Amino acid sequence: MVILPGGAAGSAAFCASDAALRLVREFRDEGKWVASICAGTTALVASVGTHPDGGRGGGGGSERERESARRVRVTSHPSVKAEIVAAGWEYADEAERVVVCGKVITSRGPGTALAFSLALVEALAGREKREEVMGPMVCAETL
Repeated sequence: MVILPGGAAGSAAFCASDAALRLVREFRDEGKWVASICAGTTALVASVGTHPDGGRGGGGGSERERESARRVRVTSHPSVKAEIVAAGWEYADEAERVVVCGKVITSRGPGTALAFSLALVEALAGREKREEVMGPMVCAETL
């Protein structure tokens, strides 16, 4: 799993890094999890914008090879929502704190970090492990 943390400066650095964008594309093409929180979702968006087929999902290769060109349903920090929507991505309802779409997990920001981390645990180790971790923490599913 590759996890893209948020923060405006860090997210901008990821977006400007060919290596980071390539890593995101490689993980998606290999069917591995990609997760982002806060403004980190902009790097996921940028990875499609720099895809050889421009995010259209066409061109050569199998569907799995082109997974990195596919726009999925996401969320992010509200400050970058317009950028994500303008790039043609489906943006989740603002009430959704964490969105899982295929092998992509996104979350809104610092206030959703606990729910985000539990989604990561579930993706990597299953629902039972999520419940095991969540129990002693006395977590509420929603705030």
